[in-house]
Amino acid sequence: MKTDISCILALHAEGLIAHKTIRAINRAVAHAEKAGLATELVVVLDKATPETRRYIENSRFVYPVPKLISTDLGDLGLVRNVAIEHSSGGYIAVLDGDDLISENWLTRAYEVNRLDSHLIVHPELCVYFDQKALLFYHPNQISEEFDAANLIVENYWISLCFSRRETFLQIPYVATPKSLGFGYEDWHWNCEVMARGFVHTIARGTAHFIRVKLSGSLNAYWATRKALVRHSTLFDTLATQSWRKKTIGDHSSP
Repeated sequence: MKTDISCILALHAEGLIAHKTIRAINRAVAHAEKAGLATELVVVLDKATPETRRYIENSRFVYPVPKLISTDLGDLGLVRNVAIEHSSGGYIAVLDGDDLISENWLTRAYEVNRLDSHLIVHPELCVYFDQKALLFYHPNQISEEFDAANLIVENYWISLCFSRRETFLQIPYVATPKSLGFGYEDWHWNCEVMARGFVHTIARGTAHFIRVKLSGSLNAYWATRKALVRHSTLFDTLATQSWRKKTIGDHSSP
C-alpha cells in the first residue's frame, strides 16, 4: 500500500514527555486515515537516553508501528536527513519530540501542499506553554505584508513543516556542529528553500504547541552560545533590499 505521509520524529532525552507527543501524533494520524491518507512513523533515536528508548520500544501507544533507527550523530539536521532517507511517503511531516500538533495538522497540510509542489507548509498558530505562555501566527510568504529581508536577523518559522519528500532530498538540512559556532538548522533550511524558489505558507486552522523547558532546549543552547546561522544564498539577495526590523508577532495571516 502506498504511503502518503511520512511523519519523522527525532528523539534524544525526552523520556516520558515523548508520550504526550506520541498521543498527539496518534490523533493526527487517525484524522488523516479518516480522510483516506496512509501514514507511517519514522523515529530516529539519536544519542537517546535509556528512558526515551524504553518508552518508544515498549509503549503500546506508539502507532503506527514505527520504523526505528538508532544514530549517534548529535546533530538535529543530519538526524532529520537520515529519517527522510528511510521514509517512503510522498510527503514529509517534520515533527518535534517534545511538542504537540493539532489533530488536523497532517490532513490540512497535505491538502494545502497538493495545490502546489513548491509549497512549504507551516501551522497557522504557534502556542508556547509550560515555562512560558505565548502565541503567535506564522507569516504567510504570499502576503503583501511579508518582509523577506527580516530573515537576515530572525527566523520567521519554527521547525515544524510539511512538504514533498523530493523537496527535502533536493535541499537537505546542513550540519550545524557546535564546535564551529553555527546553529539554527531550521532557520538556515527555511532560507535555502526560499532561495531555490519554494514558498512558505500556512495551513489555516492548524496549531503547533511548543513546550518551553527549563533546560535542554536546543534553541536556548544556541542563544547562550551566541551561535550564528550559516550563510544562505538568500542573504546575498536580501542584503541589497531595504528593510525595517519587525518581530514575528507583528505578522498575522492574510
